[in-house]
Amino acid sequence: MRITLDEVAERLKAYAPGSANTPPKVILLNGNEPLLVEEALDGVRRTLKEQGFTERLKYQLETGFDWNQLTGVGQAMSLFAEQRLIEFRVPKSLGTAGTKAITEYCQNPPEDDILVVMMPSLDKRQRSAKWVKSIESVGWLVDGFDISLPQFPAWLKKRLQSRALRVEAGVVELMTEQLEGNVMAAAQEVDKLQVLAKDGAVTLKLVTESLADQARFDVYALTDGCLIGDFNRVLRIKSRLQSEGVEPVIVVWALVREIRVLAAISSGLQQGQNRGMLFKQNRIWNKREPAVNAALGRIAPHLWYDLLEQAAHLDQTVKGQRYSEVGSLWYQIEQLCCRLCGVKLASTVSV
Repeated sequence: MRITLDEVAERLKAYAPGSANTPPKVILLNGNEPLLVEEALDGVRRTLKEQGFTERLKYQLETGFDWNQLTGVGQAMSLFAEQRLIEFRVPKSLGTAGTKAITEYCQNPPEDDILVVMMPSLDKRQRSAKWVKSIESVGWLVDGFDISLPQFPAWLKKRLQSRALRVEAGVVELMTEQLEGNVMAAAQEVDKLQVLAKDGAVTLKLVTESLADQARFDVYALTDGCLIGDFNRVLRIKSRLQSEGVEPVIVVWALVREIRVLAAISSGLQQGQNRGMLFKQNRIWNKREPAVNAALGRIAPHLWYDLLEQAAHLDQTVKGQRYSEVGSLWYQIEQLCCRLCGVKLASTVSV
């Protein structure tokens, strides 16, 4: 069965002692937002503890991990309780040995144990793999989907409501602007408002006074903004990076890398190569495909070489290998971002 992170704890309540239902033997929690995965795990722990799973075994996949610890755990008798919760953290991927061990575990799972595996979001290929099918045959695949920028306001509003907070008009919009994309910071801010809000009323004044601008802005957000052509957002991110003292060389490195990759993809497409294969070769994963496609559709193939030349000159300038009279490094970065976004700037020079 496939469900979402916010459903898992509630669904487990249907398997309370005395019920005729058989609980899942394996639960795979997968998602790229650590906070949401951890909250789901906490809910699983609380529910299972109420159902008699008072003993917990914890494992983490590391280099040299002995898979016999997991596959053999069902053969070891519990010292403290008849029912056990086994938690297994996977920082990246299971690997060949891991998928084999999980498949073997699912073929004969311990009768009184529940295994909970936590790992990053599964891709399309992983979801159709034998080891995932093995988990689904005896348990649940629990998905934690990424919260995109368009989805962020709805998620934030739902979280505020879950804490019995009543929000004034404009609060969600203000918090979205300030906490854009930062799930962890948003969760912390909601918890803070729960303490500060009198009688659960969250006003614009309260949010303005308590909310620090914690938007998640980094060089990768800057390049993604350039690809989708959102110049206003790009300017905001650039200003933040500049004010925080981020070295221009880091920003230029990210932009040059992005332009070089897209120039190669554009050239390959012109030669009739398969788009999907080009994306795979250049490590363009599913989540980034819309942004990359937007840039490829907006910028003509021959212009990528002009952008590449401009990026190369900027790279040489930021490394002290080339002198430029165009303006400050940050101004030149802005000019490059402008061209990536397909926007024309006035020919003024910033120093």
